Formats: sequence, structure tokens, C-alpha cells
Amino acid sequence: MLCSAILGLFRKENTMQVEYAVCFERHPLPAGGYLAQLTLNAPSRLNALSSEMVTLLHRLLLEIRDDAEAVAVFIDGAGERGFCVGADTLRLRESALANPGGGAVEADAFFAHEYAAAHLIHRFSKPVVCWGSGIVMGAGLGLMAGGSHRIVTDSSVLAMPEISIGLFPNVGASWFLGQMPGATGLFTALTGAHLSSADALYAGLADYCLRDNSKEQVLRRIINLDWCDDPEWNAEHLTECLTDIEAEQGVILQQASLKDHRAWIDDVCSLASPSLIEKGICGYSGNAEWLQLAAQGLARGASSTAKLIFRQLAEGRSLSLADVFKMELVLSSNRVRDPEFAEGVRARLIDRDRDPHWCYKSIAEVPDSETDALFLSPWPQSPLDALFAL
Repeated sequence: MLCSAILGLFRKENTMQVEYAVCFERHPLPAGGYLAQLTLNAPSRLNALSSEMVTLLHRLLLEIRDDAEAVAVFIDGAGERGFCVGADTLRLRESALANPGGGAVEADAFFAHEYAAAHLIHRFSKPVVCWGSGIVMGAGLGLMAGGSHRIVTDSSVLAMPEISIGLFPNVGASWFLGQMPGATGLFTALTGAHLSSADALYAGLADYCLRDNSKEQVLRRIINLDWCDDPEWNAEHLTECLTDIEAEQGVILQQASLKDHRAWIDDVCSLASPSLIEKGICGYSGNAEWLQLAAQGLARGASSTAKLIFRQLAEGRSLSLADVFKMELVLSSNRVRDPEFAEGVRARLIDRDRDPHWCYKSIAEVPDSETDALFLSPWPQSPLDALFAL
């Protein structure tokens, strides 16, 4: 693939290699203009997002938005394993530890540009197709959620697993998790449960399920549509095209565990307090393996994150999308400097012992004052105000 936008260098085994942070390819259209393809290109890291990637992604999206020749955007991930595994949390941890007691400069800049890019995708004035094959987790799901035409495949596995590292679901999760049926969004956030393509369709996180090996064919079909300069007309014909392709392929969906267990999820999440909900989920004693794994996800996760999730989703219900991102930026800036996050990343990604020593054993032990402090802005004005104005 010819890349007209390239960033990102890293060392591996003492050999300088190059991974392109984002590739930008213009596909000429039969009637003129072009379809913009943006590829997250860090396949050795499962396309984990770095500061360079999100900064460039935001800049390219602005360029495409303002280019009259560009009719739509197709966003995908490089490699065979997935769209995006989330943020490069090792670098976020390093940024926080580099200045004990102070701001995490690189992490704050990362979150600001990541959220600005995600917000722009949600509000983009032209169709945005997201090809969410393979692993789509954390920030990857946050980016995909804003697309106008979101595609999963028969290989897709989605999750918001931040509780396992002591962070919290973000990149607009306070918004899109709240749109999921019943209490399934809350349950997904608390447990980090893995969702299938069928789950994604049921939960409204995706619009189409196509064959994993059909991306190039689908891209050619899209390129050959009768594009014009009317975004609404283009969006309608793109919908018809993808609907036809989905019907032609007839992918057999996997089990939709969220749907199958919706009644139990809604019942347990309707208990009187977060502590009772925590006990109800962790105390699951049935035979459903998916629910057993979900219960283990909450039991092994950070209780301080669990308590924060209840608060963030409650706050998010009354906020605009822009204000959701501003709230999450405050939470991210504060939480990334919390010892819980550093310990969670250590256990999962550095020592890989998967035995984090959390500060609290249950939601009941987490002081209200600690959660309240996470919502206190470290800035007089949100850094997102300037980015959203671009």
C-alpha cells in the first residue's frame, strides 16, 4: 500500500524498523474525487494507539473533512489480527511515572488528541466506514463506535477490558455504553466481557457483519458506487450497498451472549446498590461459561474502577457527546496517575503475572472522596475546547 502519511519509529532486537502510525491512501473514484482510506498501522502491537498515531489520525480526519474531493472515509487496521487493541498503556504508564505527583504530559496530550479524533468521527460530515475485524477493544471500540457504517466480521471480538488494568472504559464509552440495551452496557464495562459479532449487532455497536476475508472486495464495491457531492445521498447508497453485500454473504452469526443472558444481566444490575451488584455478578453460580468468565473479570478487576464506572455512566446520561469526552479527559488525566493504573499495567503487561495487588478488595472499601477527586479538573479550561473548534 502506498502511504502518503507516515509516522512512527521503534527499535526491536537492536534493529531499526519502521511501523507507519497511520497510512493514508486516496482511492480515485470513477466520477472524480476520492475515497480516503486510513489504516492504523502498528500490526506488531495489534495497532495499539500511540501519541503519534492519534495526533496524525486527528489531523488527517480534519484534512479529509475539509477536502471537497473526499467523499467518504474507510478506516481499518493493518495485519490479520485485528482493528485495534486499544491504547499503548505501557507508554501511558511511563508518562505518569516520569513525573511523580505531577502531570503526565504525554498521556494528557495522547488522550486529548485521541478523544478529539473520536469525537470528529462521531460528528463527521461525510460517511465513515469502520472495518472492525479481529480484536476491537478499548480505544479501538471507541473509534469504531462513532462511524456511520460499522462493520464487524466473523473473526471480531469486542471488549472494554479497562477494569483489568485499573483504568476505566473511555473514548466515548460513557456515551455508547449507555445506548446499549438494558443494563448490558454497565455489565460490559464492569466485567470486560468479550462480545461476539452477534453481540455487537444486538448491542448497537456495529451495523453489518461480513466475511473476514472480503475486505478488498468490499472496498472495491464501495469505490465503484455512484458517488456525488451530497453526503446524505452518499450515505444512503452506501447503506444499500453494504446491506446487499451482507445479504449476499450470509455470514452465520455466533451466539449473542448479551441477548441470551439479558434477563439475568438486567436483574442483577437492578439491585439496590453498586456493592450488591458487584456481589451479585461475582457470585454467579450457574453453568453458562460466558457469565462465569464475566464474573471472573469483575472479581479480578480493580474495585476502584468498578465504583468509578457506576459514577461515570450515571453522569454520562445527562451530558452531550462533547461534554462526555471532556468529562472522560478529566478522568483519564487523573486516573492514569493513580497507583491502581500503574499496578494493573504491571501485572498484565510487564510482569504478566496477572496478579495485581489492588488497593481495595470491594466497592464498599473504596472511599467516596477518592472517586470524587477523579472528577476534579486539573485545568481551568478543557484542552478539548480548542481541538473541537478546529
